[in-house]
Amino acid sequence: MKSFRLHVVIRVVLAVGFGLAAYYFGMLTPFWLMSAWMVLFFVVTIVSLIRFVEKSDRELSGFLMAIRQNDFTNTYPSARRHTNQLHRAFNVITAEFIKLRSEKESNFHFLKTVVEHSGVPLMAYTVDDEEVTLVNQSVKALFGIPYFTKLGSLQRADSALVDTIRSLRTGDKVLVKVKISGELMYLSIVTRELILQGRRNKVIAFHNINAELDQKEVESWQKLIRVMTHEIKNSVIPISTLAEVINDMLKGNGTESSALGDLSPEDQEDLIVSIQTIEKRSKGLVKFVASYGDLARVPRPELQEVDLCELVREVVRLQEKPLHKAGIKLETNFPKGALLLSLDAEMIQQVVINLVKNAAEALTDAGTRNGQIQLIIAKHASEVVVQVVDNGPGIEEDIMDQIFIPFFTTKKEGSGIGLSYSRQIMRAHNGNLRVKSTGSGALFELGFWVI
Repeated sequence: MKSFRLHVVIRVVLAVGFGLAAYYFGMLTPFWLMSAWMVLFFVVTIVSLIRFVEKSDRELSGFLMAIRQNDFTNTYPSARRHTNQLHRAFNVITAEFIKLRSEKESNFHFLKTVVEHSGVPLMAYTVDDEEVTLVNQSVKALFGIPYFTKLGSLQRADSALVDTIRSLRTGDKVLVKVKISGELMYLSIVTRELILQGRRNKVIAFHNINAELDQKEVESWQKLIRVMTHEIKNSVIPISTLAEVINDMLKGNGTESSALGDLSPEDQEDLIVSIQTIEKRSKGLVKFVASYGDLARVPRPELQEVDLCELVREVVRLQEKPLHKAGIKLETNFPKGALLLSLDAEMIQQVVINLVKNAAEALTDAGTRNGQIQLIIAKHASEVVVQVVDNGPGIEEDIMDQIFIPFFTTKKEGSGIGLSYSRQIMRAHNGNLRVKSTGSGALFELGFWVI
């Protein structure tokens, strides 16, 4: 900068000197020809000054235009002293831009390689024209389509799948059934939305969960069969044993059947009790089978916009007095204002009531002093949760994964379908019912997806 100022000052001084000399020789002396030369030198100096200043502007303008066009091939000589600092600054900035561009390209190629070789099928498309901007090999292999240009290309695999993807909103997670190349597949689809250069883009992740579903289905059937076998054995074995006893009583010691009148009063009484027991166990078995049928037929929820906080408050009003009478304290923690969700009020209310009653029974059976149940509603980024928390003995770790199995129960009089039925109701609402053991009690949580 000092060199630049010096050159400007020299040219200004020369211009002023030539101007004064021209005035002196032209006005005060007879040497008019010398005055003409001084005027010429003055003009040349002014022109040199203008070109010198404009040269820096041209270089700066050219440098900025090169940056705008991502052209970093220019180099600026720094040998001349009057432009040494400016050119050095240009070269430093150019080198930094080249470095940043190199890092950007490296990161882009790294991410592209990661996405391309990812085992999770990924694709992205612009929302306005449905142009596919990213697709990895896993997607191509999954759908058997080697080339993608538009979202509609997926129609070659499954026409309904495209409509499903179009209807998804950001954060949605759905399970769909598709038929690809004659094979039935279950796909878990997750979508995210982002804005790039002012355009809406959707990123779609597919996951083939056939293997997981098959494994879970086998495990569920195995658990269900164990529970059903246990329940049926408990009913059938006493029936079989009592029937054998009755048969022996009627036959007596001989080979022919005896008349009831031949039995002693005690044997007749035992016979009546045995028959009543057989009747009771048979009715229990019929009830068990009927309960299984009810469990398999969860009604479709009639969705309406409901204030979840008010819905749970109604449960509090229903359960507060019975719980107080049992010596159990009921506490609530709700957010301020209404919390509107689309759900079936009666079904969800029944689920909450069932969880509160289960917690109360757990506290009573365990003889917990100062029993307490908390009803908590909280709203997270993509989920609204209702928590039922008690300070009872909690749930044993070895049965944590069994409590949602139909007919599994730890209660003496329980049917074992309440929690399983409640979870099915939550799934019918695209939600979930989860359980956690807090170490000093149990926590059941209803989760409702929100956008």
